[in-house]
Amino acid sequence: MRSWGIVLSLVTAAALLPGGAQAEPVVVGSTGVVFMHAEGMPATAEPWRTLVQGSLISETRTNTWTMGAKLGGPVPAGKTVSISWSPGRQHPHGCEPLMTITEPAATVGADGTVQVERHAVPEYYPGTTSQETTCLSVSLYTDGATTDELVGSMGPYSFEAGAEARLGPRTRIAVGRTTPVLLAVSSHERDTSAVRITGSGPGVRMKTVTTGPVTAEQTIPVVTRLSAPGTADTELALVARDDVGSDSFDGSWAVVARKIKAQRPTPGRYASKDGTVRFRVSKDNRIVRLRTSAVVCPERPVTAATYPVEIKIPKTGATAAVAKLGERWLGAQLMTHKATVVRGGFFVSTPGCTSWQQFVARRQS
Repeated sequence: MRSWGIVLSLVTAAALLPGGAQAEPVVVGSTGVVFMHAEGMPATAEPWRTLVQGSLISETRTNTWTMGAKLGGPVPAGKTVSISWSPGRQHPHGCEPLMTITEPAATVGADGTVQVERHAVPEYYPGTTSQETTCLSVSLYTDGATTDELVGSMGPYSFEAGAEARLGPRTRIAVGRTTPVLLAVSSHERDTSAVRITGSGPGVRMKTVTTGPVTAEQTIPVVTRLSAPGTADTELALVARDDVGSDSFDGSWAVVARKIKAQRPTPGRYASKDGTVRFRVSKDNRIVRLRTSAVVCPERPVTAATYPVEIKIPKTGATAAVAKLGERWLGAQLMTHKATVVRGGFFVSTPGCTSWQQFVARRQS
């Protein structure tokens, strides 16, 4: 069989992406930055008792509020400041507040800035649409009095929406035969009934795959198959299309195709160098109790996961599998590189967290 080497740049790979679909912004809240002083403000000339800028972003889907302010000068020792942010509706007579969020003892940085993030702000407000939230006032209180107020407009806060598919970093496949691999598939900002993923690139081919429903901000693993006729250092351009078909998250991923002997791993116990991934290869060529202790979920106290079933290793020595347990998705990607060396990936996804660990496991006994 003839083999050849291929090196493809990201710029060239981007040119392979099909056209026609357009990025689509989805309104997820409101945003505003204000600079103009309200009538009669500031009430003092002391810099630390004045405002230079105020801001508010309300992300209503997750009910996250990010607020900012900048004072005219540093706060003297022993003094405190209180700041309030009031999004509202603009009327001829002024901004009618829909609600007010107050930081009674704001932490002010050395540069005079204040940053505040709140979650689960009172439930009556998230139902308000960004079209109704059209103005913002930010007030500063010092020594028990209002000493400055900034006013201005608010508008829609938008994110790009659509489906996305990703490969693991520098995915390795075997020359001359298909290699099962995992894709991480996400739906950004909106639910979708299905995602269709296609891939193309010089020296590499991918089997098209279609998922079932994917909810907003969920990431799930799916199995596809890559093949290469010869040795290649290339990139695979992945195109993920949801119900709407936007192209917001198309991208390219490095793929390495090498001559790898088709073989099953030697039975025994295997572990990664750092010991976080462990499993056993049985005499009947199954991966038993594949587990990791290195799940990275900053907002959740989950650090360990075990693949729930045994995984059969075919004669090619390469496989990928997916399992779902309640709201948790797990994925495993495995390839025998030598009789006693297995390369792979362990994928774990829960609501709000995705962890994808790449590993090289060697036979221990």
